[in-house]
Amino acid sequence: MAAVVAGGLAFAPGAGAADDYPSRPIRMLVGFSAGGATDLSARMIALQLSERLGQSVVVENRPGAGGSIAASAVAKAPADGYTLLYTSAAHAINAALYKSLPFDPVADFQPITTVTTTLNALIAHPSLPVRGAAEFIAYAKAAPGGVSMASTGIGSSSHMAQVLFTSMAGIQVNHVPYKGTGEAIRDIVSGEVKVTIDAVTAYLPYLRNGSLKVVCLGDVRRSALLPDAPTCDETGLPGYAVRSWQGVLTTANVPRNIVDRLNREINAILKSPETIRQMQAAGARPLGGTPEEYAAIIKQDIAKLKELVSLAGIQPQ
Repeated sequence: MAAVVAGGLAFAPGAGAADDYPSRPIRMLVGFSAGGATDLSARMIALQLSERLGQSVVVENRPGAGGSIAASAVAKAPADGYTLLYTSAAHAINAALYKSLPFDPVADFQPITTVTTTLNALIAHPSLPVRGAAEFIAYAKAAPGGVSMASTGIGSSSHMAQVLFTSMAGIQVNHVPYKGTGEAIRDIVSGEVKVTIDAVTAYLPYLRNGSLKVVCLGDVRRSALLPDAPTCDETGLPGYAVRSWQGVLTTANVPRNIVDRLNREINAILKSPETIRQMQAAGARPLGGTPEEYAAIIKQDIAKLKELVSLAGIQPQ
């Protein structure tokens, strides 16, 4: 699915030189379905980036393979800064889950900046008779055939948050992967699948109208966004905390002045009071920073996630 989030200017033949950047529309690829937490944040950033750059930024959804389809397209794109990847921690997760990818998650990309970190939660259909981590763990251990737990795809941050929870809790669940958050929400609201662990952003309307409920938050502190929701840490799973970052990358070897321009503009967006308000209302916290800081986060997370994959007994494919 592609959507133009701001009016574009005509393509300028022969444009694309670094000193003219941007002289034509920019594509921002998202490796997850429309309507999910990553997609919603990407569209917010793309809209404001369009206004600041004076060129349209087109959000293009290419879901599948835990974000790797979109990442592969960006890795192979021309190094001119006109193809961006709005990604999540799944970018690091894939490096831990797969022995080989159609790209190098570090060498084939130029980090621009982190954008946000999001609040995660164990979210369930209201019919699930549990509140808090301890009750859910007991329920999962006693459930005939196990509990079905949705994720936003194999290798997604939702999946790895689930792996961390189940490994710490000593339980097994029936993993049900979807291509994105929108599809997972549909089946959890209907009761076909009872539970998930995911960023709360796209689930907030359903939590507020009672279609879904929070069993516990994936943090060690309660959130002002959901003040009545207990944390998993305080209700039976000490130390459980997951916050999934999102950020913007581009193809390796893009000229540094283009990277710096994009970094400067996105960081300015993240300091906007309106952006901060919107992100906080969606259960996210603006980050920002330098390309070097983002590169360090990616490398550190790859190392940490490889340890988690090993701890969980997952064999990289």
